[in-house]
Amino acid sequence: MPEDWDRIDALIFSEHLIQALRAIRDQCGPIPLPDAIDVLNERFVHLRDTRPDEFTVSLDGYGDGFYS
Repeated sequence: MPEDWDRIDALIFSEHLIQALRAIRDQCGPIPLPDAIDVLNERFVHLRDTRPDEFTVSLDGYGDGFYS
């Protein structure tokens, strides 16, 4: 797990998902992309539970227009 969440959290809040995945992989070492996605999802859920007011879009609208 990453030690420094500040940068990753900022990317999650601003919906920069690819950059957040890249930052997670930079922090965790060369982990497989599916593992990085799991870490991102866990952090997203944690942030939604603990800091919901910092998101600029609703849960339903988060990630709209993102296609992988």
